[in-house]
Amino acid sequence: MGVVTDILFIALATALINNLVLTYFLGICPFLGVSRRIDTAFGMGCAVTFVITMSGTVTWLISHFALVKGSPLVEAINRLAGAQVPDLLFLQYIIFIFVIAGMVQLVEMYVRRFAPALYRALGVYLPLITTNCAILFVCLTIAREARLTESFLAALVYSFFAGIGFTLAIVLMAGIREQLETADVPAPLRGPAITLITAGLMALAFMGFKGMAG
Repeated sequence: MGVVTDILFIALATALINNLVLTYFLGICPFLGVSRRIDTAFGMGCAVTFVITMSGTVTWLISHFALVKGSPLVEAINRLAGAQVPDLLFLQYIIFIFVIAGMVQLVEMYVRRFAPALYRALGVYLPLITTNCAILFVCLTIAREARLTESFLAALVYSFFAGIGFTLAIVLMAGIREQLETADVPAPLRGPAITLITAGLMALAFMGFKGMAG
């Protein structure tokens, strides 16, 4: 029961309380750029969720078996070189970026092959998932937080629900923006202004979930 409770807490905290977009203000570029239509926003959310989940779990495995102190690769290097290398954590950033880029390439090839309309709708934002700071943030959080570093299941749940939280935020924003297209918005607030105001109000609303953790 303790494990189930911990997993549920990680899931809710990651998707709602510590939402990547509305709490940490990460991934703002696709959040604002691809949230004009619900179907496109959902497609972007699914793509980001896949990349975050796969990148988070793969980087956990790489860290656990190759980078941290006492990992098989570090121990092998110490035996072969006759040196005492404490760890390979200085390689984290470059390895994580390569992993993220590889996952984005998989998503891009799949979407281009099986959903050409979505591929055209996402445009430049699809390859730009590689530079989405939210994904690197998730990978680094998994590598540095003890509760995630010590458990593959916790890292998997955290990664997946980080993507779910992003999807929830971008789809909600797209739904609101579609309604605003037919609303009587004052002229000075039309366009980016009302979009930013909406994002701010959504962030305020999501702050209410912090009471769940207290």
